Amino acid sequence: MRMRPHPVRILLASPMVTHTLSAGLKPRVLLTFDDGPTAEVTDGVLERLGAAGARAAFFVIGSKVEKNPDLLAKVIAAGHSVGNHSHTHPSGKWPAYSPYLNDLRQCNEAVKKATGNNPSIFRAPEGRLHPASILGSRRLGLQHILWSLDSNDWTCQNADDARQAAQRVLDEVRGGDIILLHEYAHWTWDLLDVLLPGLQQRGFDLSSGLDDLS
Repeated sequence: MRMRPHPVRILLASPMVTHTLSAGLKPRVLLTFDDGPTAEVTDGVLERLGAAGARAAFFVIGSKVEKNPDLLAKVIAAGHSVGNHSHTHPSGKWPAYSPYLNDLRQCNEAVKKATGNNPSIFRAPEGRLHPASILGSRRLGLQHILWSLDSNDWTCQNADDARQAAQRVLDEVRGGDIILLHEYAHWTWDLLDVLLPGLQQRGFDLSSGLDDLS
């Protein structure tokens, strides 16, 4: 489950790509949510994060922001960070640079229209590192953030699957992890109902958000 893009690609992209947090006095983890905002899901995610005092990063899809701008405003108001996750979520392994860059720009524009600010962070769709994602994010001044621990919640089909995914994260998590999650289904709530108290019981700081990224 401790999956991230191919280590050779990370090596070639470094230091242009971040995938862990810097060390701190208290072990920290960062929860990150891809593929939102999602009507009837994001509100429940925000409620649970707020109750736990957790600050997260939401990597949003521009076309979904256009449909749910009010949800993105709520994410910002709750103190979370918002990142560019493209406008249409292109999934090609080696996309052409210009169309890819334009897609990222569209997402930036959607976020700015909804919140008044451009995002400062980026995560490539599916974590794919290639010239377009690396150079495109740099062209727009976006810090490229991946992850060190994949929850595999994208494979879940129901609440039981989600709770099991949360337990697997708790079995593997360590200080400095950036955890990959998604917010496109209701069972994300079930996952968080297990994951958040479990992380707190293990003494992890969830409140730092994007502070002091390594």
